Amino acid sequence: MRAGGALALVVLAVTACGRPTGDFGRAEPSFLHDTLLPTAGNLVAEHVRKEPVSGFPLTDDEIELRNRVWAFVRAPHVRDWWLDSLVEGERTRILPILKGGASISAETAAMFPEIALPLLEPAYDRGRYHRYLLSDGRTSTETLWTRVIDDAGSDTALIPPFCQVAARVRRADVERLGALRRQRLVEARLHEGAEARVWENEEAISWVWQALGYRAASYRYAIDHFQVEAPSDQLFAANRAYDTLVFSKCVGAPPIRTAIPSGPHRHSRLLNAPDPFDEPVPQK
Repeated sequence: MRAGGALALVVLAVTACGRPTGDFGRAEPSFLHDTLLPTAGNLVAEHVRKEPVSGFPLTDDEIELRNRVWAFVRAPHVRDWWLDSLVEGERTRILPILKGGASISAETAAMFPEIALPLLEPAYDRGRYHRYLLSDGRTSTETLWTRVIDDAGSDTALIPPFCQVAARVRRADVERLGALRRQRLVEARLHEGAEARVWENEEAISWVWQALGYRAASYRYAIDHFQVEAPSDQLFAANRAYDTLVFSKCVGAPPIRTAIPSGPHRHSRLLNAPDPFDEPVPQK
């Protein structure tokens, strides 16, 4: 495990940057980030962390899902080279999806040399956004409030189109697993590939809700602190923008856990957890 973590840190040190972007923050094609790093990440995920890895081609909807996931997890309003590198490591599966909070999980910590742990722990810090807004001392305090409102509103606007494609992916996964059951296919490769792809899709969907939870916590932290540091009549609008974000819901997707067929099992914990659809954004 530690060897895999050391490899991940080496790869991150070599790339030392996030995914390249073009106009409007869209991802630019890159052989390194689109081919080499995902290939290396799949090897680390499968052989070091023992996670499911599917060899199936990505469907058009699965590609769109991953592109929309990236829009949530890259946190463009607080970009820095190390955070970008961590997120890119997660996206390409070189790193596991890191959890926020006061400390990293014991499972993740076991992967890495002890000297590397301080670099991973502050990856998600709810106060980072607040510090970023205050980093330019010349900015009007009313502008700070407007920025929080606009950022929360922009995140909220991204949720419905993400949910639409996620629902299509969910329906396709139900059909994929149902086809295995109906046709009584016994090839282990098909069972393992199908269940691994469902696992991967569920992880991608869950990652968005985790990222939204971190963003919501960042907005809440900024609003609460600005109430003391820079009181404003925009407080009501900021709270409304925050509430609209955290109570956004996804609808129209069947619960994937009811469609798992019999056969080789290596299920994600998400398949047995409460479905993230139809639930408020988790608050950290």
